[in-house]
Amino acid sequence: MQVLESATEIKERATDWFDAVTEYAEARWNLGVLEFSEKAAKSVSNLASGLIIGIAGGLMLFFMSLSLAWYIGETLESMPLGFLIVGLIYGVLGAVLFVIREKFIKLPIINTFIRNFYYEK
Repeated sequence: MQVLESATEIKERATDWFDAVTEYAEARWNLGVLEFSEKAAKSVSNLASGLIIGIAGGLMLFFMSLSLAWYIGETLESMPLGFLIVGLIYGVLGAVLFVIREKFIKLPIINTFIRNFYYEK
């Protein structure tokens, strides 16, 4: 009977061990889901705030550009020339941004994304 009792004891220990491993795996899964949810929510929040700030900044830039074009047009006594000069300023700015886009636009965005998702703060 002693062999039967030790077999039952081994079975109970194995069942306890399996339950503990299952519980641990479930806890790790839940922790991973929570961490991902936190990082995803932070990314969406950053995106939303960036869009709001970008829209406000874009509207400000739009009206300041109109004012500058109007001022230059009044100064040169030619409204079309004022708007043309402001358009040329934006064309030059766009060309410069196109040339430096890799170093000053893409890399910082990629680094920020990696920092938000893969490093703890």
